Amino acid sequence: MRLRSKIRRRFGVRADRLRLILPHAFPAAPPAVEWPDRLREFLDGHSPVLATAGGLEPEYDLALQIEALGKVLERHPRAGLAIAGGGSRHAELRALVASKRYGHHVLLYGDMPYDVTLKLIARADAFLRTTLYDGDAISVREALHFGTPVIATENGMRPEGVTKFAVGDLAGLVQAIERQLAAPRPPFTPGAEADTANLREVLNLYSELTQEI
Repeated sequence: MRLRSKIRRRFGVRADRLRLILPHAFPAAPPAVEWPDRLREFLDGHSPVLATAGGLEPEYDLALQIEALGKVLERHPRAGLAIAGGGSRHAELRALVASKRYGHHVLLYGDMPYDVTLKLIARADAFLRTTLYDGDAISVREALHFGTPVIATENGMRPEGVTKFAVGDLAGLVQAIERQLAAPRPPFTPGAEADTANLREVLNLYSELTQEI
C-alpha cells in the first residue's frame, strides 16, 4: 500500500490504474534435487549452517558474515557458512577466507544452480542478507516462505518476520544469529501446489493491455 501511495504522489497515476504484482513465485516444497558433492560434504560436516545467496560484490558486505562466523564458532564449533554466487570479489574473498584459522568452515561455492540454491536456503539454519545498500530481495522472501530464519541489514523495506540489524554492525549480526539459533524453528508445511498467482496476474495484465490497443 505504501508503494502504491508513493507512485500516485510522484507520477499522478490514478488509484484504479495501479496494481502490485509480486516478482516471484514460490515452489510448493524445496526442489527435489541432489546435492552437488562439494556442497553435500560441507553440509554433512557442519551444524548449524548459515547460508547466503547473491553476488560477490562490495555492496553485499560478505566480509562481515565471515567475521561474524568467527564469533559464532566460539559457541557453535561445528558451524559453517555457505556462500552461493559469483562476482568480482571472488579472489579477494577467497584470500580473506584463507587468512582465517577457521577458513575451512566457510564454503565459497561460486555460481550455484537455482534449484540447488533454493534447497540450500530451505536447509539452512539461518539465511543472511548483509548489505551496504539494498532493495527488497527475492531470496529473503524465499527463505521466509520455507520457514528459514532471516537476518538482514535494515534498509527500511524488509518484510515482516526478518530479524534486522544496522549496516556494518558486527556485534548486532552476531547477536541476531545467536538469538535465532537458540529459538525453535517451526516446521515447513508443504503446499498443495506452487503459488503462481503472480504469473497469472502478469498474463491478465498483458491481455488487458492488448485489448486497449
